[in-house]
Amino acid sequence: MESFRLSNNIKVVFNKTSGINVVSMRIFTPVSVINETSDNAGISYLTAKLMTQSTKNRSNEILANETESIGADLSGDADYDTALLSMTFLSEYFDKAADILADAVLNPAFDEKELSFEKQNVIAALSCRRDNIGNIAYDEFAKLFYHNTSYAMPVLGAKETVSKISCKDLADWHRYSYNTSNILISVAGNIGKNIVKESLEKYFASVPDGKKVEKPVFNIKQHESIKKEIKGKFNQAYIYTGFPAPAISSKDFVSIKVANAILGGKMTSRLFVELRENLGLAYEVGAVYTPRKAESYLAVYIGLDKKNIELTLKKTDKILKDFCTLKVDEEELKNTKTYIKGLYIMSRQTVSKQSYYYGWREIVGQGCEYDNEYLKQMEKITAQNILDAINKVFLSHSVSVIVNPAA
Repeated sequence: MESFRLSNNIKVVFNKTSGINVVSMRIFTPVSVINETSDNAGISYLTAKLMTQSTKNRSNEILANETESIGADLSGDADYDTALLSMTFLSEYFDKAADILADAVLNPAFDEKELSFEKQNVIAALSCRRDNIGNIAYDEFAKLFYHNTSYAMPVLGAKETVSKISCKDLADWHRYSYNTSNILISVAGNIGKNIVKESLEKYFASVPDGKKVEKPVFNIKQHESIKKEIKGKFNQAYIYTGFPAPAISSKDFVSIKVANAILGGKMTSRLFVELRENLGLAYEVGAVYTPRKAESYLAVYIGLDKKNIELTLKKTDKILKDFCTLKVDEEELKNTKTYIKGLYIMSRQTVSKQSYYYGWREIVGQGCEYDNEYLKQMEKITAQNILDAINKVFLSHSVSVIVNPAA
């Protein structure tokens, strides 16, 4: 894996592979949900989706036909810290693919009819979130944990904000997001560097200059725990409890990743074995650590019968207290590292995943090289590292949401 810059200073991350002649190329920007406001929530996702629908040079039909003619797929997406366009294709069609992708980046049409159709899809998806008890619990947790910051909203935004976003809004957001100061190109596949560089210089040279986006300052500090119960239209109950956790730039990042796997990230995790296998209190249980550029969290989630709520909360509290008191034994630590390593390596077997992870690491500030260093850092993590890190997390305040059956 190496990186270089185009003549207009756009950074390119390139990973030369062997074997099958397939290439994945992604265009990243750090302008995403993290930069949105309560007035335009969902605009990053809509912008990325519309950029792949049609351009000023290619109608929807022509763009689809040209993409399919080279056996490629073109898509746009957004997450809390990044937005991106993606394309996967055969190596021999790299020049044509670069042409199509550059056109989507440089000349999106932002057609009124296409926007209207995409809004309907987004609003329908937001409505469907209410049919999942886990989503309801998480969405309420995010509002309480992140307060009025952009992380408090789903990536898709809200019906009220999405409904009023216009084509002009998308064009302005696109201009703000996709310029030479923000764009990152990530390429992985069996193709020569010179071919990549020549095509990218040819098609991305006219990307306009712009101001580099700055990470917004989040002010969500709170010192008291919150517990909120809400009614749901379900027969079962759900618990979602989260704690402030290190951002992706923290030195404790890797320690918490390992701790999360031990606690609830695998089938032999402590929460799963105790609450589901031994006590039969829950049908769904786990833990999730979502590292972000700004404030992050580590959460425990549990799906269960209403009658088991109080006992489950007590048992969960004991598990967390024991975790903060006793060092992880060496066998459990070794097995967890092996588990993480296996998933990590398997998740990077395709060029599509490689182009994503190298680019994502660069965008969130870790640097593309970190993806190859992560496992080395994980191997150095000790039981004491984990104990020190989790005590900073679980001994702070928490935010809990309990969804109860309405009946």
